[in-house]
Amino acid sequence: WDFSALSAGTKQQEVFLAPTGGVYAPAFPDANLRLESEGQELYLKSSATKIEALGFGGDNPFFDGPLVIKYSKRPVYRAAPLTFISTSTNVSEFRIDLSSSIIPDTLLAGLPIRPDSIRIQFSDNATGLMDAFGSLKMQNKTFDVLREKVQSISETKLFIKIFGTWIDPLPLIGGNIPGGFGGFLGRDTSITYNFYTNTKKEVLLSASFSLDVELQSLVVADLGGITSSSNDILFNESVTVFPNPAQEFVSIRSSENLTGPYLITICDSQGRFLHAESAELKPDADKTIDVSSLNPGNYLLSLHSRSSRNVKTIRFVIL
Repeated sequence: WDFSALSAGTKQQEVFLAPTGGVYAPAFPDANLRLESEGQELYLKSSATKIEALGFGGDNPFFDGPLVIKYSKRPVYRAAPLTFISTSTNVSEFRIDLSSSIIPDTLLAGLPIRPDSIRIQFSDNATGLMDAFGSLKMQNKTFDVLREKVQSISETKLFIKIFGTWIDPLPLIGGNIPGGFGGFLGRDTSITYNFYTNTKKEVLLSASFSLDVELQSLVVADLGGITSSSNDILFNESVTVFPNPAQEFVSIRSSENLTGPYLITICDSQGRFLHAESAELKPDADKTIDVSSLNPGNYLLSLHSRSSRNVKTIRFVIL
């Protein structure tokens, strides 16, 4: 496999640390590793044969208490040993519970009764096959590698809580998803090829494709031969929240690099959810949110992509 033509990209740095000292460490007493990347703290538990993810926290340095999301089903971040031919399964799941009082009435239209709470559940079921071995060329170096083909089925589901019980509302409403949530919920399938090397003990290259064989992402290890490209767009450059500081309204403007259905949540300085709604982000149409009912202070706006494992966050102020 020859990827020697790759020479530029957006540099991302992952730093593995002891969990002690992390903002959210008290929430993960079983963790023995902490991974910091793009403002996220991912807490991990390492053993002789695997590293599993326990949960993560967003970038919120002004919060008085931790805002964390724990995996109800823990994904395996790394596993050993790797052999040809072998198979693996990896299931991850986390949930976001929201009071129905913070959700616009238009999003609850169609439900026979107003629920006490709403739960958004993100899950991913991955099946891997170590199906090939050979040589990988990249950044003027050649490595002996194992290739893993992984099929991932990611799904976002909606549940409602009525009289203390979580239920799937779709049978109650004849399969008609409440307005606004329809575009956000659903299932996506992707195929990812991971190339592992025994020399570096790490994934050298990971390429993800849709079922239509459209390249979705390409992540490569920087061996000293990658330069940052001026044409690359980082997350904080592809979305803007304005005005900031805000008073009555705040708007979200996205570029073509950040389009599609998103779950938007707003939290206060105590980590409490104060607003939640689903929206289709488009580069030619700003999304405006009424924040006139919120008190002056610091807030965290989070964008959850469909079937996402991470939360992208933006801090803003209300005067």
